[in-house]
Amino acid sequence: MKGLVAFLFLTLILTFGCNKDEFPDEFSIIGPWVETTSNAGKVEIEFKSGNRAYLKTVSTEPFDTLMYRLEKKDELQLFEPEEYPNGIRTTHKLGYSQNKEELTIYSLFPSLPEAQSKTVFKRK
Repeated sequence: MKGLVAFLFLTLILTFGCNKDEFPDEFSIIGPWVETTSNAGKVEIEFKSGNRAYLKTVSTEPFDTLMYRLEKKDELQLFEPEEYPNGIRTTHKLGYSQNKEELTIYSLFPSLPEAQSKTVFKRK
C-alpha cells in the first residue's frame, strides 16, 4: 500500500512538473526576442515592464513603440501608446514554447487574409 501511495505521489509531481509549454505570465516574456529568419532585415521585438513593446530591425533604433496586453494565454493585444488600455488595438494569436524558447506571433505583419502570417522569435 505504501508503494502505491508513493508511486501516485511521484506521478502527480511529474505530471505538474512536466507542463513546460503552458504560456507564462507577462513577466516571462520580458526581454528581447529576435525573428528566426534567413532574411537580412530580421525584426526584433522587446517586451519591457510597464506593458511597453519596441519593434525594430536588428541593430537599428526602434521604429515602433507600442503598448501590449496579454488578456488570454494565447492572445497578444497591441496598442498605439495613446490608445492604451481601452482604445483601438490589433489582436494576435500567440504561441509559446518554453523548451525551444520560441515565441510565435500570428498576423504581426500585413498579409493576405487567406494566408495568416506567422512570425517566430527566439529569445536573444
